[in-house]
Amino acid sequence: MLAAVATTLPRWPIIGRRPELEVFERALGSGELAGLVIYGRAGVGKTRLADECRQQAVAAGYPTERVAGSRTTALVPLGAVAALLADGLGHPRPDGQVDTVALFEQTRRALHGRHGERRLVTVADDVSLLDAPSLALVGYLAAQGTIFLVATVRTGEPVPDLVTGLWRDGRLERIDLEDLSRAHLDTLLHLALGGPMEAGAGREFWEVTRGNPLYVRELVLGGLESGALVERSGVWHLEDRLPSTTRLLDLVGQRIGQLSAEARSVVELLALCQPLELGYLEATTPVAVLESLERAGLVTIAVDCQEVRLAHPMYGRVIHTAIPRSRARAILLAQADLLEAAAPVPGSAALRIAMWRLDAGGRPDPAVLIRGAHLARYAHDFRVVRRLIEAVPGEQLDAVGALLLGEARYELGVFDAAELILACGQQLPSSEHVALRLAVTRAKNAQWGLCQPEAALAINAAAAAAITSSPLAEELVADEASVLTFSGHPGRALAVLERITGGDQRTRVVRAIAGAPALAMTGRTAEAVRVAEAGYTDHVALGDELAIAHPAMHIVNQVFALTEAGRLAEAEQLARAGTEIVASQRVPIAQIFFALNLGRVATLQGRLATARRYYAEAAGLAQASHFAGPQRVALSGLALAHAMLGDADAAARALADRATGPAFGFRGPEQQLADAWTAVASRRPAEAAQRLRDAAAHAASTGHRTAESWLLHDLMRTSGQDTSARLRDLADATDSPLVFARARHGAAARARDAGELAGAADDFEALGAMLLAAEAAAGAAEAFTRAGDRRAATAAVRRSIELAAACEGAATPGLFRAATVRAAAAAPLSGREREVVMLAAAGIASKDIADRLYLSVRTVNNHLQHAYTKLGVSSRADLAQALGSTS
Repeated sequence: MLAAVATTLPRWPIIGRRPELEVFERALGSGELAGLVIYGRAGVGKTRLADECRQQAVAAGYPTERVAGSRTTALVPLGAVAALLADGLGHPRPDGQVDTVALFEQTRRALHGRHGERRLVTVADDVSLLDAPSLALVGYLAAQGTIFLVATVRTGEPVPDLVTGLWRDGRLERIDLEDLSRAHLDTLLHLALGGPMEAGAGREFWEVTRGNPLYVRELVLGGLESGALVERSGVWHLEDRLPSTTRLLDLVGQRIGQLSAEARSVVELLALCQPLELGYLEATTPVAVLESLERAGLVTIAVDCQEVRLAHPMYGRVIHTAIPRSRARAILLAQADLLEAAAPVPGSAALRIAMWRLDAGGRPDPAVLIRGAHLARYAHDFRVVRRLIEAVPGEQLDAVGALLLGEARYELGVFDAAELILACGQQLPSSEHVALRLAVTRAKNAQWGLCQPEAALAINAAAAAAITSSPLAEELVADEASVLTFSGHPGRALAVLERITGGDQRTRVVRAIAGAPALAMTGRTAEAVRVAEAGYTDHVALGDELAIAHPAMHIVNQVFALTEAGRLAEAEQLARAGTEIVASQRVPIAQIFFALNLGRVATLQGRLATARRYYAEAAGLAQASHFAGPQRVALSGLALAHAMLGDADAAARALADRATGPAFGFRGPEQQLADAWTAVASRRPAEAAQRLRDAAAHAASTGHRTAESWLLHDLMRTSGQDTSARLRDLADATDSPLVFARARHGAAARARDAGELAGAADDFEALGAMLLAAEAAAGAAEAFTRAGDRRAATAAVRRSIELAAACEGAATPGLFRAATVRAAAAAPLSGREREVVMLAAAGIASKDIADRLYLSVRTVNNHLQHAYTKLGVSSRADLAQALGSTS
């Protein structure tokens, strides 16, 4: 099966090696150097780089050859370099031995006769494994300038004298090859798999492989074979732990196969229990053993914290897999006993003791399990939390344990099981603090997990009736507002938050989580940014707490507020940083929302293919973690991106997938953009316009001012309907430059004011909204043309083309307008013909065009026929393509 999977992948590209290839090019072109040697660890890509050098030499017209050392060819003198021996071994001496001096010179002359002045570029892979005569011949030919040597040497292997001699004489370039950087690893995975990888999965590949190309390849193949790597909507996700392949086992086995029993014991101990304190290992292991492991590159010692680890994460994974179960159990139990015997046991050690005993199949003390679960929860490792608490006997599980387990099940997407344990926990004796945390976690599970906001409000109300502490009661008020914000009622949420008068720090944190997005949605974007920033600061200062969102959710809210303000570049930069934070801890809901926000930013920037990629990532993450509500938001975004790229079928499929899930009110009006644009792409303009009008009315009734602005602006963009008055009202009621730019565009389009349309394009471009800028510039070109200012029209057309080039294939009515103007310049259309063609290209029927322009249907069709003749088409079906071809 693995071989079958491997054959489906193309030859893996070489990534991140441009500087090394430039060294090769300079060395080969110098005419003075005899070659270069590539040093590096196993799997770093020495052979791949050497072969790439050979391919570049071929492309430059050089003859090439390849020889490879191995333990087998080393047994046959000159066997590895047989390809270089043009005339065989020559004539033996009288004593029957080969005359190497004559043979070497004979070989040099033969190669010179065959290739002339062109040096033979010769790759000598694993040069350390060549037999002595082969090494001598290669060295002689390189020194004579007959060949250009490209040799590879594995770190730790003895370096042949010929290599060190040439290097010492300045005739050999040296490349110390390192593993790939994180960025280059992401690129490699993208190209090898044919699509991007979700950020959390990419982070796991990095943590396990540290950029070693061979390890990456083996894990990709193993992941494909096992089903751990899956593709959803063009984005790759990691569904399970990456498996070790047989080749990986062999590679690591070779590294440790020759170790002494004492050294192997240390390696196995670290594979199971790392990191370990240096002092502990020095007390149980001879110093010489530790030094030998460090010299061999198998362990590293951190000087600052005096901890010892295996030198590469892959060593631990593979060695762990290979240790017999009975031996692993004995090691784990012994280490747990030793650590538990310490007086007192360090706080962080409780988690390690609990995990070691569980891994060994033991039954740890419930108190140890609970203590370890707290530590795991504070590290946001909810998989470990669930494992530890589920090991506690049911009759010994108290309210705190139920809270830990319920929160872990919620975070891991097991919502029905979370509801059961949290409801059970509320029946157990507890303090008011624990009772509140059980209630808010249960309400969060009802809203986000089960998509039942009314049930969440009921749970919150029941808890409020029982809580007597004022700070706790105000926290419940903040949680009530959170339910309202994220179920689509930002105006009501802000009114509820006004009831909070106290200054409790935890309540401030929860209030910020609810308040920042509500403020942004209602158009108070600057205040939203400040609230999100202060909420994050308070949250970090709050320290370890149960039953509260990850601190990164404040960053999510700040990204959203920046986006609503039109500060798109800042929003993108912050979202990328946040993505890295939550990817390292695999926090599903935060990962989903960072991907969603990156898709949203890209949509507003006009980078629609990028938006499609991020929405697909968010949808895949939500599906994997069973968050049906956020998945609905992601699928709406995915449909929107497909539709704005002109792919009506893909948009319809995304909407069909969305229809299988429950309703979800967060960004509810904005979700309708997907339906409207899908109708636009499907040439149902009347339906699109009605959907936008209905969604805008919904937004107005719930306080979604920035969303209403987006919807009304798109209504103007797609149908030509005048929405300028309401857009102006919204601009006056908000502080968002993006809302202001939409209002300016709407007013300019209504007045057909060329200068104002160009100014709107300036505004959009300054915000980074390139698609909107391109459309506004196209409108300006049309207005300039109507006014007879051909020079200004030509400049505006050129500007529209340049802006649209950044929009990754967008297909919108506004860009059709630009195409109409360009087509008119090539084959001049009358003003009325341009109007009719623009509407027809948007899919509007002749009767509707006639009604809108106060013409007869016959006159509309006559204008179309004249335009068809000028544009060289014969029907409406060809019109959009013809307009597009003029770009």
